[in-house]
Amino acid sequence: MLIDCYECKARISDTAASCPHCGAVPVDSARSLPVVVSDLDMKFSTIFWFMIKAAVAAVPAVIVLYTASTVIGGIISPLLNL
Repeated sequence: MLIDCYECKARISDTAASCPHCGAVPVDSARSLPVVVSDLDMKFSTIFWFMIKAAVAAVPAVIVLYTASTVIGGIISPLLNL
């Protein structure tokens, strides 16, 4: 079924991910999730614990990146005679 793009008013498919004319993403309330911003006025303790949680969550990513770079470096280094 064709619908009007809310941005440029061109006729586009209702299943299109974006408008091929202007690139606007259609608003689809059935497929989108609501976003609720809470605790916008954060206390210092809330920010502190948020940063601690973010730092702890980053540890596995650092371990994976370090391991990958070590393995790739171990493979490439002999090939380049470094």
